[in-house]
Amino acid sequence: MRIGIYGSSFDPITYSHLFTAATVAHRRRLDKVIFVPCSSKRHDKKMQTEDVHRLHMLKLALATCEHKTNQFGQPLFEISTVEMDALPGETYTYDTMVHLQKKYPNDELFFIMGSDLLVGLSNWGNAEKLVSQFQFIVMSREGYPTADLIAEDALLRNHDEHFLIMSKGINMGISSTYIRDEIRKGGDPSFLLPDACLAYIYEQGIYREQRV
Repeated sequence: MRIGIYGSSFDPITYSHLFTAATVAHRRRLDKVIFVPCSSKRHDKKMQTEDVHRLHMLKLALATCEHKTNQFGQPLFEISTVEMDALPGETYTYDTMVHLQKKYPNDELFFIMGSDLLVGLSNWGNAEKLVSQFQFIVMSREGYPTADLIAEDALLRNHDEHFLIMSKGINMGISSTYIRDEIRKGGDPSFLLPDACLAYIYEQGIYREQRV
């Protein structure tokens, strides 16, 4: 099978995340997309709510997509908590990909990312191993020319065959930050994320206060 690995904070998950996963799966003929919520143990990114809430909302969102199946009749989407379960210092993307490759040794794995993440990719933990051993599906982002960014980085351009570039037309422009701001300011983020997720946010009082 061809499997896409989709890592994000999902804080909260939005319809943009779901649209991206479905579109990448369709256009790159993926048989499965694994959502990998990142851990609050990360030092480079501050989560706005606890892992348990982000994971629960992700499960609620994917429950609305149970009708999405692959060519084998299996669910198109699933979740891996590999990063949430990892110990501090074991949450690099490389570690995640190695873990999933061991779980799916006979399948082809692709790390799904936006072209904005190409900036600084060479500085990620175990970047040389990550780029040389795995494949990437890169979605174009405005202001981040994918081909140019790869060409400008020695590590990336020497493994450019590992980068599958997707053209524009995939970004819905819905961000988790926008949804959190709407909730804090009494706005109505309906239609930006699944109803079940929004109901859970209100029930749990999530995102009322911004973390610093």
